[in-house]
Amino acid sequence: MQNRSLKVAIIGGGMFFEDIIGQTFKDFIRGGIAGSLNSIGMSHLASAVADVEIHVCAVGTRSKASGTADKIVNWFAEDFPEHPIEACYGDAVWRDILERHKPDVLFVATPDNVHTQPILDALAAGVDVITEKPLCLTTTEADQIISRAEATGRIIAVDMHKRYDPFVREMMLKAPQQYGTINRVRAVLEEPLEVSTEIFAWAEQSNPFAYVGCHWLDVVHHYLKVKPVSVFATGQKDLLLNWDKHHVEIARRRGVDPSTFKRQTSINTWDSIDVAVTYDNGMRGDYNNNWINPAEFEGAVNQEIELYGIYGRGMVDQQERGYREAIIGDGSRTRNPSFGGRIRHHGGELEIFGYGKASIAAGLLAIIRRRILGESLETLEETYPSAASQRDIVQVIEAATAVAEANYQTLQAGQGTPVTAVLTASGFDLIRP
Repeated sequence: MQNRSLKVAIIGGGMFFEDIIGQTFKDFIRGGIAGSLNSIGMSHLASAVADVEIHVCAVGTRSKASGTADKIVNWFAEDFPEHPIEACYGDAVWRDILERHKPDVLFVATPDNVHTQPILDALAAGVDVITEKPLCLTTTEADQIISRAEATGRIIAVDMHKRYDPFVREMMLKAPQQYGTINRVRAVLEEPLEVSTEIFAWAEQSNPFAYVGCHWLDVVHHYLKVKPVSVFATGQKDLLLNWDKHHVEIARRRGVDPSTFKRQTSINTWDSIDVAVTYDNGMRGDYNNNWINPAEFEGAVNQEIELYGIYGRGMVDQQERGYREAIIGDGSRTRNPSFGGRIRHHGGELEIFGYGKASIAAGLLAIIRRRILGESLETLEETYPSAASQRDIVQVIEAATAVAEANYQTLQAGQGTPVTAVLTASGFDLIRP
């Protein structure tokens, strides 16, 4: 009888681990994925996968001194003491996990710049992958991943959860019929300052456009079926580059001791990046991203997307969804349970709902259909955010990063921002007038 279970290993703690990733796998361990399929429009497959059991066998992080993996394992043990999970550590911890635990699935929740090698090593071991976004940071890496995935017949799913936001999905699905030809897209996603200064030690290895701009790129490319042809980008380096000075002023304004800040030295990365993409149908996409949004902002993030069509327009703004609270000591805040809402059912167990969970379910379903139900990669291609679907996104990220840096240098030299990029089959060409 065929084994109807999947063994999952997870590497990296991730900012949303306990809120989204870890709790999602707790839900899947407890009840499988069938109950999550209606959120991705795949409930017709619920009976076919209802008996597939999900097990987490190992959690790996880099530094043993942090104890992160042990904390996660202990957190899982609170609900599942009968299912031991090993905490693993090491600079290439995934290799040890792949060799000793032989999982079916590797979930990659490492920093942006440490996705490629774990994915490639997993493919070499015959393991399917779900990875946090972005897939990777260069087109060369993307091509290598896509090629290996096709050669090995394995699934690489990317956690592009904005694709499953019900508000965004509703607007994007009706856009061509209701709004007509789309002339322009405007998308904003701004992360809180603590992301770049307190949470991520690796902020200098990435940038806010790569980190969150990829979400809106995925939404636009997936639903509107457009292909990018050229990129213009500029960016700002002030607050983070001069963090050794600015954090003192921020502390003064908040009335706190500057020494309480986790990071007090210069952070050599972008405050924000603004990217204009021209698509093959003439449409323009404007993407604005930063990770310096003040902690005092009313929402966890600031995110909105607007479509401008010849017959109409649509806009989704998280702060306008209507859920606001005012709490003594916490101020006025907007909440977004559509991403990772919580519910405690009559049995007492906590579980989550929302598009954060839906994206993981989409990738896991594709792996089950491939590994257990024996379906082909071609059949599954449009049912989840695949590695192949991310190539254009990675290409835009790489080009935008290069253009923004080039324009930053010319601006500092008093020569304006004249640099753009033309996307090519293999990457991009910088155009310097």
